[in-house]
Amino acid sequence: MKFSDDDLVIRLHERSDTANIVTMINRDPFHMLNGLTAEAFEQDLDEPGERIRDNTFVVELGQTTVGYFSLCFVERTTYISVYCYGTVDVDWRRRGIGTAMFKFIFTRLAEIARQEAKQIHFIHRALTSISGETTLGANFGMQEQNSLGILCINDLNHIKVSSPPSEFKFRPPTLEDAPIWAEIYNDAFGGNKTVESVIHEFQGESFSKNLYMLCENKTGTAVGLLCATLRGIHARIPTIAVKREWHRRGIGEAMLSEILQRLQHSGAVDVRLSVDSSNDAAKGLYTKFGFQEEYQRIHYEAIFSP
Repeated sequence: MKFSDDDLVIRLHERSDTANIVTMINRDPFHMLNGLTAEAFEQDLDEPGERIRDNTFVVELGQTTVGYFSLCFVERTTYISVYCYGTVDVDWRRRGIGTAMFKFIFTRLAEIARQEAKQIHFIHRALTSISGETTLGANFGMQEQNSLGILCINDLNHIKVSSPPSEFKFRPPTLEDAPIWAEIYNDAFGGNKTVESVIHEFQGESFSKNLYMLCENKTGTAVGLLCATLRGIHARIPTIAVKREWHRRGIGEAMLSEILQRLQHSGAVDVRLSVDSSNDAAKGLYTKFGFQEEYQRIHYEAIFSP
């Protein structure tokens, strides 16, 4: 049964909604935030400079919460990138709720672009594992930009062990390392992660001294980083990065080997990460460790001009 826009109420999130949202996220095994806690969800809403709390909405049908979404604003030099985190409850999909959410988002972003006189680039990250997500981007005339493979390894008992070259060592980062963490991240991904954002992350529930690491050379210069999260028995590696001038020295392979061993010892039974579908070198590395593609995340873009 499909619903009309008049059947649904989309309103700003309140703290009392968080428990329902987290339950909804964790019912979906493919959701990027699966395993999230209420505390971590609330912390994510306060990511410095990204306006997330003021742009998080719940979708209701009568007294039932059937979906939610958060818009994350990232300031660029000449425009604003907006990313969306959200979901429709697994029991309410394919009934027009995602379409209603997108209509609301498109109207809101068009209005913000006019008010702030700045172009907005809206990125829809569609998972091929969730029926209808790719169709949604196409139906709204969004342009496909790139795709990521979501890879998984579920046999951690036979990990390829690779020690770091003798001139490198690993250590957990501290708050004082926030500037170099942001620098390495931005160098690797062309982003604009701020020191404030890194501090916020290091002070969060998901931070672990055992699962975050900096790689330093023999002079103490940080040349690479990696972070992982473990929620229950499921682990993810959101970020692995090596400074460009230090590529092809075995650093990425050694960091990956080390974190997989740590995750196995911590009780993980599977580990997931994402890789750009065009990055053959990284895909080759992950395949060597036994990662296999489960599904893809396709990025669609819509541009709103003032």
